[in-house]
Amino acid sequence: MVFGQQPGDIYRLRSQSSAPEANLHNVAPLENEGGYRDAEVAVEEEPSTGVTTTAVPSPDTPSMSNVEGTWGENDVGGPVVQRQAMEEYEAMRRELTQLSQTRSRGSSRNDERGLFRTITGRGRRAVTPRRTMTRRTTSTSGTDGEDLEVGDAGAVAEKEEEFELGPFLREGRFEKRTDTGASAKKVGVIFRNLIVKGAGSTTGTTKTLPDAIIGTFGPDLYHLVTRFVPALKLNKHQPLRTLINDLSGVVRDGEMMLVLGRPGSGCTTFLKAIANKRGDFASVEGDVSYGGISATEQNKHYRGEVSYNPEDDQHFPSLNVWQTLKFSLLNKTRRRERGELDLIIDALLKMFGIRHTDKTLVGNEMVPGVSGGERKRVSIAETLATKSTVVCWDNSTRGLDASTALDYANSLRIMTDISDRTTLVTLYQTGEQIFELMDKVLVIDEGRMLYQGPANEAKQYFTDLGLHCPDRETTADFLTSVTDPAQREYREGFEAKAPKTAEDFEKAFKNSINYQKVLADVADYERHLDRTDHGDAKEFKQSVKEQQSKRVSSKSSYTVTFWRQVLACTQREFWLVWGDKPTLYTKFFIIISNGLIVGSLFYGQSEDTSGAFSRGGTAFFSILFLGWLQLSELMKAVSGRVVIARHREYAFYRPSAVVMARVLADFPLIFFQVIPFTCVMYFLTQLDVNVSKFWIYLLFVYITTICITALYRMFAALSPTIDDAVRFSGTALNLLIVYTGYAIAKPTLLHDKIWFGWLYYLNPISYAFEAVISNEFHGRVMPCAPEQLVPQSPGAGSPYQGCAISGATLGSTTVTGENYIGTTYEYTRSNLWRNFGVIIAFTVLYILVTVVGSELFAFVGTGGGALIFKKGAKTQPKSKAPDAEKGGVSEDSSPSSSQLQTSSQVNNEKAPQTTGDDAVLTWQDVNFSVPYEGGQKRLLNNVRGFAKPGVMVALMGASGAGKTTLLNTLSQRQRIGVVSGDFQVDGRPLGPEFQRITGFVEQQDLHDKTATIREAIEFSAILRQERHIPRQEKLAYVEEIIDLLELREVSDALILSLGVEQRKRVTIAVELAAKPSLLFLDEPTTGLDSQSAFNVIRFLRKLAAAGHGIICTIHQPSSLLVQQFHMILALNPGGNTFYFGPVGDNGSKVSSYFAERGVHCPPHKNIAEFLLETASKGGKRQDGKRLNWNHEWRISSENAALLEEIKHINTERSKLPQKPKDTQHEYASPQWLQITELTRRMFKQHWRDPSYYYGKIFVAVIVGIFNGFTFYKLGNTISDMQNRMFTSFLILLIPPTVVNAVVPKFYTNMALWEYRENPSRIYNWIAFCTASIVTEIPITILSSIIYWLLWYYPTGLPRDSSTAGYVFWMTMLFFFFQASWGQWICAFAPSFTVISNVLPFFFVMFSLFNGVVRPFAQLPVFWRYWMYYVNPSTYWIGGVLAATIPDTPVRCAPGEAAYFNPPPGQTCASYAQSYVDSVGIGYLTNPDSTANCGYCQFNIGSQYLATLNIDASDKWKYLPIFLTFCISNWALVYFFIYTVRVRGWRFGMGYFFGGLGKIVGLVKKALLKIVLRKKVGKVEADGKA
Repeated sequence: MVFGQQPGDIYRLRSQSSAPEANLHNVAPLENEGGYRDAEVAVEEEPSTGVTTTAVPSPDTPSMSNVEGTWGENDVGGPVVQRQAMEEYEAMRRELTQLSQTRSRGSSRNDERGLFRTITGRGRRAVTPRRTMTRRTTSTSGTDGEDLEVGDAGAVAEKEEEFELGPFLREGRFEKRTDTGASAKKVGVIFRNLIVKGAGSTTGTTKTLPDAIIGTFGPDLYHLVTRFVPALKLNKHQPLRTLINDLSGVVRDGEMMLVLGRPGSGCTTFLKAIANKRGDFASVEGDVSYGGISATEQNKHYRGEVSYNPEDDQHFPSLNVWQTLKFSLLNKTRRRERGELDLIIDALLKMFGIRHTDKTLVGNEMVPGVSGGERKRVSIAETLATKSTVVCWDNSTRGLDASTALDYANSLRIMTDISDRTTLVTLYQTGEQIFELMDKVLVIDEGRMLYQGPANEAKQYFTDLGLHCPDRETTADFLTSVTDPAQREYREGFEAKAPKTAEDFEKAFKNSINYQKVLADVADYERHLDRTDHGDAKEFKQSVKEQQSKRVSSKSSYTVTFWRQVLACTQREFWLVWGDKPTLYTKFFIIISNGLIVGSLFYGQSEDTSGAFSRGGTAFFSILFLGWLQLSELMKAVSGRVVIARHREYAFYRPSAVVMARVLADFPLIFFQVIPFTCVMYFLTQLDVNVSKFWIYLLFVYITTICITALYRMFAALSPTIDDAVRFSGTALNLLIVYTGYAIAKPTLLHDKIWFGWLYYLNPISYAFEAVISNEFHGRVMPCAPEQLVPQSPGAGSPYQGCAISGATLGSTTVTGENYIGTTYEYTRSNLWRNFGVIIAFTVLYILVTVVGSELFAFVGTGGGALIFKKGAKTQPKSKAPDAEKGGVSEDSSPSSSQLQTSSQVNNEKAPQTTGDDAVLTWQDVNFSVPYEGGQKRLLNNVRGFAKPGVMVALMGASGAGKTTLLNTLSQRQRIGVVSGDFQVDGRPLGPEFQRITGFVEQQDLHDKTATIREAIEFSAILRQERHIPRQEKLAYVEEIIDLLELREVSDALILSLGVEQRKRVTIAVELAAKPSLLFLDEPTTGLDSQSAFNVIRFLRKLAAAGHGIICTIHQPSSLLVQQFHMILALNPGGNTFYFGPVGDNGSKVSSYFAERGVHCPPHKNIAEFLLETASKGGKRQDGKRLNWNHEWRISSENAALLEEIKHINTERSKLPQKPKDTQHEYASPQWLQITELTRRMFKQHWRDPSYYYGKIFVAVIVGIFNGFTFYKLGNTISDMQNRMFTSFLILLIPPTVVNAVVPKFYTNMALWEYRENPSRIYNWIAFCTASIVTEIPITILSSIIYWLLWYYPTGLPRDSSTAGYVFWMTMLFFFFQASWGQWICAFAPSFTVISNVLPFFFVMFSLFNGVVRPFAQLPVFWRYWMYYVNPSTYWIGGVLAATIPDTPVRCAPGEAAYFNPPPGQTCASYAQSYVDSVGIGYLTNPDSTANCGYCQFNIGSQYLATLNIDASDKWKYLPIFLTFCISNWALVYFFIYTVRVRGWRFGMGYFFGGLGKIVGLVKKALLKIVLRKKVGKVEADGKA
């Protein structure tokens, strides 16, 4: 039925003046019309009681086999009665049209709530008795055996009112309709001589680290330049490959075309070409037109009217369902029509049966949200929100069960008929009932057209060619099998003359009368267009224009103005932020906590000159920290590209609207971040308490944060991957920090650092720093600190004293702030508002570049899906052009079957044997529950069964029945929840090796994607087979598996380049390599075409015959697939068993079980579909009461027999001798073998995925060059002493970039180990930690050497071997430290989101509490005596400075000495030398002068080090201490992986955040009560009034 709607309502409420034009679908005779009417459920209201009595169809009604429920939900249902629906709809049309006209004429007189009353059933229609469909309900009673009545009267009546969707459909709320009620937008699609070509080869070799390094200065640089300047391309005539070869045809409005073919045959390419998605291909030749509108015109002016719905469901996961649909409609609805958007959204939710999910997050693989089937419906609803006329659906039933898939197809059929849409759809595993809904079918292989024409003639066409359709094979499966040499069967006598290749089939079709009919159909439609003077196209254009806002150009594809797009995207940005509350809370926690920590670091700053430098540090950190924290915006900017690209194709908005929306959202979001941070920092650090200064400080922190955020987004818009964005942004941030003017003062940068000093002018932070620091020092008069006042000998005093600080005047003991910053930094407050304007200019520049980049570059993966082989591979098939499916990586990128080994080659091969342990698994009374809304939700309820060698068990049930949950429970892989029940293997409790001797084929196909197929299988075999088996025997077995699974020709291909079916076969092969006794498979056929699915199941049957016990969940099984299984375990929602038993010949055992209870399976019905439909729709007894299948099973003799069988198995198997405990190992291989094999694999991973190693080298080179040549050949002045300190300090800028690269790599590998490889007991936590650490060693050594060479020698630091060697070892240890630092943080943190937000916290603590930014003597006592000493950077900086500075002579520059005049008649030496001798540091620059005496604070480097609390003797003490920190980092990796990931410890974090959540919940409830109380009081007051 249509979208989960009641046929009696929805069809009557459609308005159309006449029946749709005749097409191949609606002219076909409908059989058994009376049966359809009998299947209707009549509802009659009893006036006296209001109780609703419902007559339910008999389960044995013949027509029940031809009708379906809604979306596979057992609480929403009713058969699709298409013929009757059309009749009812036609009967209501005139009345609705008349009502619409009447309402339009009298709308001004109606109450404003009239429409609402009509929708909710409060108007006239609410009291009109009518016949309609009801939704069946399930019991919520705890008594399982209780019989269910047909329905609850009140619930039924309530649901009736919920589905009053007529007014908005009748008045064209969802789409424009003509005065006659017909659709105003209808165009057919004509394609003539369509040829699509892709660039490049179908195979390639992987790019390794040397390729990436060389490519930086060669090919990669060339490709980067030519991407921006295409005219520079040298090879403009690159070889192309044909993806679609010369297709012609037509799909009229109101018609549906089914496109069939194996993965890689060209189905997706064809749909994309029809949908005018031409950017994915090198060239598209031929002509595609839409009702006479050319493809060029369509793309320019009507892009959103032709939509392509991809197979993958990509959405923003932190939006809920309602927000997702609301946003879609906002961008496709004019402003004056937006008042009823909520009604339309509510209607869409009800139509798709997902009303209950409106406030649930959409989610994705990582973010919990709606189920996969519900997410698919959200995608469909979003596509419908485009209001497109031509829609191409790419395998939209993926992941849906058979019943739900049929309901979806029915929905498309009705929408196509009533709205005159043009629908093209490709579906895998297409059932016969779905096929019968189609008007036309197109069969493609290798991009060639094998057939096109009426769907009901396709089978006969191929039969006439000499092919044979086996019994019980669906027509769609038969048509698909034609493209597979291994599956096609020939009629007797046609073996020699029937077509064999795709070229043969294409030639045969083009020489047939069927092809002439296609051309005639095209010509007829073109004549129709000419005859009507393209009337439909003109009406279409006019309708599109009327739907657009008035201010939108008629040439635009968009419905609303750019400003409206920006506002809608801005609203979505706020939704995204609020939807990801953990990140939001974490960010504010980090902001406030870091503000308090750093504020306390600078707490107690002196008002005299000793606090001048630290005030500069306060200003510097204030403008930098929030910008640093905004690095997390990179992930958001990159991860949403796929969604933004799709929305652009839907003509929702321009990508630049998202850029501007993020800027608008930044204003309040960053403001609320700045307020708490600046308040804490400003007052805690005791900056000048002045109103104007505070607001200026806040303004510049605010605008600078916005500017840095815009800079990050600019890099994201110009970067192909997140790795590139992080690398460029991190490096840019480091350069901004260096050239701000804080670490190196502006005069030094501009006058002495000729290499890169000019970068100061390109640095927005430098202007912000000048503004903030000049604002702070303006009007400040600082008395000279006692330790800086010279001389201090007896009798000395003003005016014969000077202050040892920049900006001091002769004879004065005070220093003004203006003089200090003018001399030290060459800053002046007069530049304050100039600097403000410059920062805004930089911000605008970054935003403009981002806008241009977002419009020009999508960076969304496209292409032809080449197979990538390792270098030196011996097996590279010369395959022909595969389809350009799904970006070429994640989906159908495999060559078509004719290019690989055929299945027939292995038909007679012997399946691999198990380990010899013919184990039998039994389970009884299995229950599983999870925490839910403060209680427990049961997902499995007293499930029992067994699995034994030679038996294939199919786990079946509707979506959400608990199939995967049961599979995870049986395989002992549940990570959350409470499991109870009795699990036994051979009559004994599960032993330590249970998970090792079982194979688990997961639905997600998790692998190390850089490994080749052979390497992945060998890795599994070597580590999982028994340790006494020789290595050569294991490898020989791998070759056997490769041949068995037809992977020989692609065995050296990288897994990341494989298609869906190939990845599935690899997943199975990896598990088989372990020789498991039991094999669990979760949806092994999802995403595969019928033939591939059959190949997989047929192969599993072979494994069962070889002695494996197999339990497999399955969706959409055909009759042929079901026959491969021996037994079926069927579950209802809630994890309730309603059947466990044999399948029988043609499902005889299953059908007999239900027939005994009054429900009969029609003769040619797919037994799997019958099983699911029966469970969903139920049946009734003779007394009219509904059957409870869960209860029926519990009281059945079959269940009693099952209990006896389990008891018998356990009794008999327990008599077998038990394996000695010393031969049972949790992990098959010894520890050392685990470590060596995993280390080898990780090295290959980094080598073949060079971005990680390359990124480390890149950062070392860039930071090394800038550090070395910025501080080129340092001198001996005091400023140079400070520069010697800062050149060492700048290595602390590397960890933010490197750690941000380490974390995702380590997290990805950890997730693979945690979710697949450890549950399979391939290797343990010790091996994982060791391999992760060891693989960091080579690149750490290399990058540290590069950095040291580029930094150390150019700066002119001491070149003696002792000093240089010491600094080299410290540098290498630092690179080891930062790698292991990121690893243990990642091991400890509960999620990636938390990691990305807490990293700045660690970086701040690491960088600031080491005595550089705030000298040790000035540190607050709280931090001085513990944080300073536990900070690793204290010892690294201390050790390096202790090695490089102590013996360096110091000579003050003229502006660095403290100047004073001696008393009359005295020289400088006679007046002040005694003071110099008494303090023991410094010297007089002019001892013989009688005026302007100069005192230099230091004369040797060790005196400067004393101010930093560093002594030269600390050099060799600090190296082992820092080495200890490195070792402790490695130890923490082991510790946290074991405690957090293996043992599940949370270190109290769960209680902390749980308690925090409860507090927030209580506050929300209290606020809600207050608001509700006020609203109630207001309503009562209004009522009294």
